[in-house]
Amino acid sequence: MATADRLERRQSFDVVAEQVKRKFDISHFDLNAVIRGVQLTLVGAQRALQNPDIFTSRHYKQAAIAVAAGILIRLLISIPIIGIRVLLWFLSFGIDLSNATWDDKLVVGLGFVEEHVLQAPLFFMSLMRYVTPTLDDLFMDSIRWVDTTYVNKHKHDEDPSKLRPMYYPNLRQYSVRDGTTNSTSTAENISMFIYRFARKGAISLAVFAASYLPYVGRFVLPAASFWTFNKAVGLGPASVIFGTGVLLPRRYLVIFLQSYFASRSLVRELLEPYFARIRFTSEQKRKWFRSREGLLFGFGIGFYILLRVPLLGVLIYGIAEASAAYLITKVSDPPPPPSESSGFAESQLEWRNKQKFLSLSLANMDSIHDKPPPETPRTQNKMGKTEIRTVCKVDFYKPASEQPQLHNRWHPDIPFAGTIGDGETVKIECVDWTGGQIGNNDSADDMKNVDLTKIHYLSGPFEIEGAQPGDLLLVEIMDVQPFQDRPWGFTGIFDKNNGGGFLDEIYPSAAKAIWDFEGIYATSRHIPGVKFAGLIHPGILGCAPSAEVLATWNKREGELVAASPLADRDVAHLPQPINTHAGAASKEVAEKVAKEGARTVPGRPEHGGNCDIKNLSRGSKVYLPVHVEGAKFSVGDLHFSQGDGEISFCGAIEMAGVITTNFKVIKNGVKGMGLKSPIYIPGPVEPSFGPGRYIYFEGFSVDEHGKQHYMDVTVAYRQTVLRCIEYLRRFGYSDYQIYLLLSCAPVQGHVAGIVDVPNACTTLGLPMDIFDFDISPAAALKAGENKRDLGSCAFETGVTEGKVTSGGKNSQISWGGGLTYKE
Repeated sequence: MATADRLERRQSFDVVAEQVKRKFDISHFDLNAVIRGVQLTLVGAQRALQNPDIFTSRHYKQAAIAVAAGILIRLLISIPIIGIRVLLWFLSFGIDLSNATWDDKLVVGLGFVEEHVLQAPLFFMSLMRYVTPTLDDLFMDSIRWVDTTYVNKHKHDEDPSKLRPMYYPNLRQYSVRDGTTNSTSTAENISMFIYRFARKGAISLAVFAASYLPYVGRFVLPAASFWTFNKAVGLGPASVIFGTGVLLPRRYLVIFLQSYFASRSLVRELLEPYFARIRFTSEQKRKWFRSREGLLFGFGIGFYILLRVPLLGVLIYGIAEASAAYLITKVSDPPPPPSESSGFAESQLEWRNKQKFLSLSLANMDSIHDKPPPETPRTQNKMGKTEIRTVCKVDFYKPASEQPQLHNRWHPDIPFAGTIGDGETVKIECVDWTGGQIGNNDSADDMKNVDLTKIHYLSGPFEIEGAQPGDLLLVEIMDVQPFQDRPWGFTGIFDKNNGGGFLDEIYPSAAKAIWDFEGIYATSRHIPGVKFAGLIHPGILGCAPSAEVLATWNKREGELVAASPLADRDVAHLPQPINTHAGAASKEVAEKVAKEGARTVPGRPEHGGNCDIKNLSRGSKVYLPVHVEGAKFSVGDLHFSQGDGEISFCGAIEMAGVITTNFKVIKNGVKGMGLKSPIYIPGPVEPSFGPGRYIYFEGFSVDEHGKQHYMDVTVAYRQTVLRCIEYLRRFGYSDYQIYLLLSCAPVQGHVAGIVDVPNACTTLGLPMDIFDFDISPAAALKAGENKRDLGSCAFETGVTEGKVTSGGKNSQISWGGGLTYKE
């Protein structure tokens, strides 16, 4: 029993000892870290002054403004002192002050309060950040310079894979918000800054005033020092400060304490461009600063001293901002793209490589993030890639409109969602084109009520390193696959009043078919008796337009809309602010994109876009014109399978999935190839049906009402599809089932004749082997004798079959012949 008691007391003692040890732990504020922080002040300033990007006319102008601002700040600070001196001068006419000393003490005391208690110079200099974006630009220019000097320093290294990732390419993709308020409002940020500084000033003034109280006054400053130091750096340093503070004169104690707190405030303001992009909670931010407390104090106190140089203080503040960019590359990891940023802030709370960094020589500090070499030659894979990087990830449990790596308009100002190297192969995750509006169920309610102002949700845009306007981007599609946990897709017919489709004058009802994927094959419970291999491909890929190209699109499509004689039909989709999603854009940019951004609905000659080319599948190569720096490539609208024409509008087997793609930049390729539109080379993968295993249907430029049209390919192809629907109807399928099937099955559409006036001739080849029963002409002759029960596709709630109508009787010979015109 006695042994157990001794053991329990021993354990209790160990627990208390450990708690005391933690209380007095100053590992995050050790002297080596403070010294290294002072060294970073000098090295960072030297690196900043080597950056040619800050010696531009723009920055010279800002430097001149900074010096002028420094003079203004000194004048503002001097106003109260000058006012007191003027008042004392007036008083001297009635009061003899020649032998008095209190007037000089008053003036000196007020200057001391302004300079050290209220920290007025630091307040005015920090306030400049919220008035002008220059300091933020300076920080980002310096981040880019740090990356550039690092690459140049190591450009002759034998193994480039050992180099650290870059900071600037990903950091610039993040939208900018105030790191404290998480707001983009300048007025709100300024007001919150003033509130924080005023609160600190009021507390400092109150403590300073309380230090003059009789008896207890001498303990006020040491006690306040103990409380704040204990909270910030721990019990050990706080105890030392308290003991020393009791002995120090009030003036020196105030200077010491306020220098410490001013340096902390200075560092927080200098690092604001980083925290305005990388989102930390208040608690995460507190832990981040605490783990680096000593280093940041050394960095801040060095610049705080330099900031007190008369007139040049504001100019030095700019150098400090540029140096903060160098600092952040030493105490944090390179950020991932915004689309992969989940969990990054949490991973940065502890300064994991602290001991390594503090042990490095000054000349070798840049190696802090270098990757270690392989352990042994045997573990090094020299035969190829060990992993393909995923540059974009999507979240099915988060609305597409809230994911910064997605967007649904074409516009040159939408920020990058990631960076891809020239020659790199990457994986890109994509949501389905509606952003998850369509469910795997047996109702077409979602199809009828789909919100088409939201489409298409694309992944991107991605920066392709080295791409410039006039270049060609060679995109090679290596693979496209559905997500393993989402092995299904959908084909739909939109209601005529909400999207419609190629045959909506005849089939105006909403309908849907769900397809299940098993390896390369697709089957549907809504269209039984059919099974085929998917020719899997992206419906949309393209590079962002320039501002000039975008203006051209909006102008010519606007003119088309203005001239249209068609009744109740959109002939083009002009910019639509409702439900615009501009990725990670700021509020101002998002508003611009909403106003100007081109809809993703049509393909366009200048960049490709939504071309829905079924043969642009695995192994294909497409050559895309580049219109903006970095290309801003986007992709989406993945299809498991599609027929030529995708006739029902939502006509492919739409799916969410992953596309694996390689990118290469062809310099000056547009001029070199004389291209005005993309070209592509199909890949070697395609479902194989023998030439004798198709049934071909013909159509001509005579619509279903018997009206002759002149060389109208649209009318001809519509008639071709109707001939096929009439044929398959014999076997037991409904018109809507066939309409859906011809939209997504690997049917072959061709223009057979385009010169024999007045009729264009088109054909549609239907592969017979996708059916599990005979559909040959011989079988069609007997099909009417014993029709199969082939179920039904999905309709809206309460509807068992779709409507069949006869619109377009007043059709003219142009403007989409066969459609209904305005009365």
